[in-house]
Amino acid sequence: MISEMRLPSAEREEERKGGQASLRELLDTIKKEGFTGYLRTVLTLDGDSSNGVLVFDQGSPTVALYSFKPSGNNSVEMMYRGERAAEFTLGDSIFPDTSITLMRVGDRKALESLIEDYRQDRAPDLTEFIMHFYRDNLRVESAGEGLGEAVNILELKQAIMKYHREKSLEMASKRDLRDVELELDEGESYLVEEQSRDFSHGIFVGYLAKGYQGLAISRTNPRLLRKSYNEIKAELIWLTDHESEAERTIPPSLEKIVVVLEEFMERQEKAVILIDDLQYLISSNSFEGALRFIRSLVDRISERQALFLLSIDPASLSVQERSILEREMRLVRER
Repeated sequence: MISEMRLPSAEREEERKGGQASLRELLDTIKKEGFTGYLRTVLTLDGDSSNGVLVFDQGSPTVALYSFKPSGNNSVEMMYRGERAAEFTLGDSIFPDTSITLMRVGDRKALESLIEDYRQDRAPDLTEFIMHFYRDNLRVESAGEGLGEAVNILELKQAIMKYHREKSLEMASKRDLRDVELELDEGESYLVEEQSRDFSHGIFVGYLAKGYQGLAISRTNPRLLRKSYNEIKAELIWLTDHESEAERTIPPSLEKIVVVLEEFMERQEKAVILIDDLQYLISSNSFEGALRFIRSLVDRISERQALFLLSIDPASLSVQERSILEREMRLVRER
């Protein structure tokens, strides 16, 4: 959730409902007064919930964060940053049922720290993006346009919610892993927060079905994976110090794992890679060493037609460690 992302302490400036005129007035005020703080949105529609944050430094947008969680006891929370997060946050803001809160930050050092943390997300210039959104979507309403405009906004919001639901996943407790389908972006690395390894393996198997060549480095014996996943066709390597005559193994050596992954990606045009136990790598090396390894792999993946899935039980990390990892990778969370 966005609430876990260490937003700086702030005082509530005002709270209002969404709408085109409401958002236009807020953005005008933010720019005119050189506002420093963040705009926050909360929306629940048909049981689905979304939260957005736009951070402003002296009136200029610097960071955008957005989360969406579909209804249901078991679901996947999708996290966005950068331009896409700004798009969804502003889109929510023009919906009348959205709650918008303006929070003023007094400690600029805390804000600067947040901005620096998220600067590496490779987001385009948010100032230009918001300017275009303002011009295209926040026009002054003419008399008699209100009702039709409200209908159009509702249709737009329902379409966006449908988009999010299709990008997330309703999980059943005994669901076949081949049913796990998420539309992920090539060249991106995903931190999969889950209590078991089933969800990340389900995503992995889903991309094998789409024609990707897969490599899974797993703490589970590949013999058991093949049995559980109906003989999936992928390279399966057992992450263990134990030597096996029947299965290919690799010790928790970050250097050796990098070599194996690089060799695999060189051989494949489209690849999906899964490492399903970050805790084991951390305990066998260190968090700092694992972080350097992750950063290096994220960079390699970004230049290829590839996906990288890294499974982690969030309860095994400190709040600070989780925050660091969530800034390095895009987040998919099992619920």
